[in-house]
Amino acid sequence: MAINRRRFCQFSAATLLLPSALRAAPAPALTTLVSGNNNCNAIAVDSQQQIFLGFPRFGEPHQPSYSVARLTKEGKVVPFPDDEWNRYRPGQNARNAFVAVNAVHIFADDTLWVVDQGATSDETPVPGAQKVIQLDNRSGEVLKVLRFDEQVLPKGAAINDLRIHGTTMILTDSGAGGIVLHDLDSGDTLRRLHGQPSVQNDAQHPLRGSGGRLLKNAAGEKPTTYSNQLEIDPSGTWLYFAPLIGPMRKVRIRDLWDRNLSDSELNKRVSYPFDIASTNGTAMDDRGNFYICDAEHHQIDVVSPQGKRATLIKHPRLISPDALFIDRRRTLYIPCGQVEYTAGMNGGHYQPKLPFEVFTLRLPEQLAGIQLGSFLG
Repeated sequence: MAINRRRFCQFSAATLLLPSALRAAPAPALTTLVSGNNNCNAIAVDSQQQIFLGFPRFGEPHQPSYSVARLTKEGKVVPFPDDEWNRYRPGQNARNAFVAVNAVHIFADDTLWVVDQGATSDETPVPGAQKVIQLDNRSGEVLKVLRFDEQVLPKGAAINDLRIHGTTMILTDSGAGGIVLHDLDSGDTLRRLHGQPSVQNDAQHPLRGSGGRLLKNAAGEKPTTYSNQLEIDPSGTWLYFAPLIGPMRKVRIRDLWDRNLSDSELNKRVSYPFDIASTNGTAMDDRGNFYICDAEHHQIDVVSPQGKRATLIKHPRLISPDALFIDRRRTLYIPCGQVEYTAGMNGGHYQPKLPFEVFTLRLPEQLAGIQLGSFLG
């Protein structure tokens, strides 16, 4: 991948876009971390500032030879944990290889977690190909590989992203719609809300791209989206989740674990705390503030636990900003995967606005009266 490591190209467009009365405080500035022809849609940073990148397989012509990589201090992209895990090609054994990585993440234990959907969008994953892999972020040793049976991941399921709080891991299924809970100690696993309205988008919220452009597939149909984004609040009480379009959903995690509640009864306990535009990524800090990518307006908004809302940054190069990550130094990482210009969202045409970019932004202490936090493990 051709990259510029910390190419100090500073964007402060927010200064120009805010009313003059709000210009007293310096506007946060974007810095280009990675720039190249390969689509990076996921990023994670450990306690030693090691940076890990995730590369999806969306059928693009410039597919790199790796799915998970580490960015060295010299700016080189190195396959992680090794070439073997990154060597998959169609037709090869998909059980112990990265096939279609959709998320990388680091939590309090400082290990790297990888979500592999096991097949590209036009393929069906073979048994065992969909998996969650835990890696030692220093040695690259594979610590754990989680695979789920058909009761947890039925036909059409596609695990999308994950969050961990304590021993509870929660994943979204963006293929068939559902929430998967897994206890890391006991191995207890439960699928919830399968087929319920709360894990689907509705007719009132079609998926949109830049400037509100309606997104459609090659057949001219509006894409159907299912549960995708998720965050667990700092107390571990609430799961927030949504398809690629709002409104945001909210449910108690203890209710998700309650087997006495049917999925339809559980669906009635889901609330809708606030609306969001079409989005490809979110993050939450240790104060419980939401960071939400707005793909329609090329911006990132912050929503406080009290519901106060403000725009953190707005810039035309924020094209379909994806899975956000906040590190321990209070830097926000913003990979721009340009999902709206992939064939499945762009009338069958793959037309990204090259280069693909990953930006960083140093978080201010406060934004419009909202006290901003740091890394949420």
